[in-house]
Amino acid sequence: MSLILTLAIDNLDRSEFFYRSLLGLSVERFRPKDSNHELLLLNQGDATVLLREADLLEAQHPAAFQHLQRQPRGVGFSLDFQVDNLKAICSSLGKHQLCTLYELDDRQHGISELWLYDPDNYLIILTQIDKKPG
Repeated sequence: MSLILTLAIDNLDRSEFFYRSLLGLSVERFRPKDSNHELLLLNQGDATVLLREADLLEAQHPAAFQHLQRQPRGVGFSLDFQVDNLKAICSSLGKHQLCTLYELDDRQHGISELWLYDPDNYLIILTQIDKKPG
């Protein structure tokens, strides 16, 4: 089974910079057939996150957006990504003066996490699992 999750964003270029340049994730720009507008694809295993500009989604599906605009984006929702270079990501975020919610370093279980919000207020959890020699 695979999962495709579509998220509304405000600005494609800003989100691409955040996910590709700051977080180091694999991001692909994609233009669907018969469309004049691009979207971003973030592939993670069997899951794909589609980032589409909110005004385009609203134009295509106005009834769906009538109730979605009542709450801030991302309420009760998080995107969890496993990464290999959490220290480098923290450094990159610091250089761009982006705030993080908190860092978790669970040495007993070999897990480090960084919690932060993306430019559209979706909660992002970056997890690095330390590989033990052996």
